[in-house]
Amino acid sequence: MKTDKIVFNLRDSVGYIILNNPLKMNCMGFDLLNELNQAIDRIRTDSTVKVLVFQGAGDRAFSTGADLKEFNSLSESGLKNWIVLGNELFNKIQMLNRPTIAFINGYALGGGMELALTCDFRIGTKKAVLGSPELEHGWLPGWGGITRLKQLVGEVNAKEIVMLNKKLNAEESLKLGLLNRIDNENTDELNFFTNHLKKLKPEIFELAKVALQDHSRTTSGADIQFDVLATLFSRNI
Repeated sequence: MKTDKIVFNLRDSVGYIILNNPLKMNCMGFDLLNELNQAIDRIRTDSTVKVLVFQGAGDRAFSTGADLKEFNSLSESGLKNWIVLGNELFNKIQMLNRPTIAFINGYALGGGMELALTCDFRIGTKKAVLGSPELEHGWLPGWGGITRLKQLVGEVNAKEIVMLNKKLNAEESLKLGLLNRIDNENTDELNFFTNHLKKLKPEIFELAKVALQDHSRTTSGADIQFDVLATLFSRNI
């Protein structure tokens, strides 16, 4: 499957979605968002894809976020559609019923970092740089980035990243928990993750993902019942 802004490849049960706008550092406009949305809808029902990896084309960026020229030209209704579409798409990716990995080779800024935050895992090369420059452009991270960032690294660190436009290199991102691993140029860490994750039963992974993403989860009541039902379910698949 190949379109103007998205390239999809499937190798050994691992799907690779490549943001294909390298001349503009894989920035995202409506065309890319819509194509990505369509790709996710197809993958949700494609059982041959056991793990999904997001990458940016070229060697400079995962994605530098919004296409600023397009964004700045939006009408009020267009701006609303932009924010709603991005949130609906990124929520869909976060809740996808199989493992997702952002492989970050270069800049992941603004909406690019917001996309990476929707994934279950983030692996960066030594060239990875993560940041949230939206306030300096005069708006807020609008695709769920503030909430996901705060949940991941805490309010104190999130304030520095968002309010001070603090850009983090690979080592800083790893220390803070924004990255799970730093990969070498041979993608050893990425291969380790994909080889492990594609062996998991997708139904069990989905249940674990739901539990881990429930920020109100406790160790009593309905949550115990969830664990009981999940364990009984796992015996019968």
